[in-house]
Amino acid sequence: MLDDFDAHKAIAEANERHEHAVGGEGPHAPKPHARWVPLAAALLAVVAAIASLLSNKSGTEAMALKNQAIFLRTEAADSYSFYESKSIKQHLYEALRDANPTMTASVQTKLATIAKRESSEKKPILAKARAQEEQAKTASERSERFAHAHEVMEGGVTLFEVAIAIVSIAALTSSTFLIYFAAVAATGGLGIVLYGLSLQ
Repeated sequence: MLDDFDAHKAIAEANERHEHAVGGEGPHAPKPHARWVPLAAALLAVVAAIASLLSNKSGTEAMALKNQAIFLRTEAADSYSFYESKSIKQHLYEALRDANPTMTASVQTKLATIAKRESSEKKPILAKARAQEEQAKTASERSERFAHAHEVMEGGVTLFEVAIAIVSIAALTSSTFLIYFAAVAATGGLGIVLYGLSLQ
């Protein structure tokens, strides 16, 4: 029986069966798009991963900016408190000077000098507090923009994931309609991700 075995004929028959199963003719033959559908799913997965990375980066930036805004607000509050303490000291020394007219001239001069020093020292502190408050406001606004961009881009990532699932189903069912539907979902996902990037 082994003498009747023809290797060339066996290889030819195997190739014929493979050709019939993969790209042959007949009612069960796959449609022409069946070969590139898995590639499309893989490409969509790569694009979805990149979009997810960008979205997560935006979310991380939003959190970092929010932390910076909180820190700057705390610093501004500390600076305002320091300004208030300088202001209270100034008014206290002025009140002590004005409340006791029997005080010697040297003591009144000393109290006036201290009050003047407190007054001059508090001005840059107030400017610093206002600058910190403005920086906190800017950081908070940027944080909101990045957070909104993150939310928008997550919607785009979801559409990419839907497109991947639809393409996978299209590969199994050989449905052209599902391929077009997946293309629409992927295009929508790309548009939403690009819009999200523009919000940053």
